[in-house]
Amino acid sequence: MSAQRQADPATGEAIQWMVRLRSGHVSAEQQRAFEHWMAGDARRAQAWARLAGGVDAPYAALRAVDARLPGQAREAREVLLRPSRRHALRALMLAVPAGGALVMADRFVPLGAFTADLSTGTAERRVFTLDDGSTVTLNARSMVDVAFSDDVRLLRLREGEIDVQVAREPSRPLIVSTAQGTARALGTRFAVRQEPDRTCVTVLAHSVELRASRSGERATLQAGEAAGVTAEAIDRLDPAQAGGGEWVQGQLVVSRQPLAQVVAALQRYRRGVLRVAPEVATLPVQGVFPLDDVDRALSALAETLPVRVARLGPWLTTVSAR
Repeated sequence: MSAQRQADPATGEAIQWMVRLRSGHVSAEQQRAFEHWMAGDARRAQAWARLAGGVDAPYAALRAVDARLPGQAREAREVLLRPSRRHALRALMLAVPAGGALVMADRFVPLGAFTADLSTGTAERRVFTLDDGSTVTLNARSMVDVAFSDDVRLLRLREGEIDVQVAREPSRPLIVSTAQGTARALGTRFAVRQEPDRTCVTVLAHSVELRASRSGERATLQAGEAAGVTAEAIDRLDPAQAGGGEWVQGQLVVSRQPLAQVVAALQRYRRGVLRVAPEVATLPVQGVFPLDDVDRALSALAETLPVRVARLGPWLTTVSAR
């Protein structure tokens, strides 16, 4: 289910072709397929031209903001190109001529999603039914690879968050693999979230066995329990702070979580950049917020915390001290 309008099909296809053609591994057959795709519909050629020539798209948007809000585009430009984002932008610019267009396209659909078996875009949740009857719900901006064999059902969570309702097969366990470890279940429901430096697992029914990838440490979680997994260790978490599967229903339920973490969750539902000032990043937040209405969620934060929310056009919203 998507809360916002998706890009038109021709644009989505053009983005996929650009990622594929700039990968460095393009066969003559793929090149012919691309030419056939281009020739099949004038709208495709137009979408390709817009994308290939869109390196100035982010800056055109900022100029439009400046026209409406004089002087504020400078702050937006600094945020969009702060060091962490500038490094990513430079890498894209070296990889493809239309790096700027791809950065903007990534705000709609993560570019890595085009090589994932299951994926969602910004502000989108989707439910997938697997071949064994299990269901996997992906939160916004999530990516999963699926590898089923006669012995194991493997889901590789590359980014984002999933809620898994496992069809019971005692002889073939279902395992979710992440950058830090694995979560193994037979017949249960559990949620897995990939964070920058750890994996968070919350068990919603029955039990799940966790394993840290490097140390081999193991732990078993029962229903209602949660843990954080790094490559070296497994640490029990307060389930109220770890979060459960409320996001499946479009709710962000938080209990004493830092403001920066709450805003990061809302960012998956916002195509523009959300920035939290360092002086308010650690403020504790408690409450229930609507994922499908980020503006309302931000307004609620401003009403309950000593913060000010400033919207600088469609591409930047800041949260700072009041």
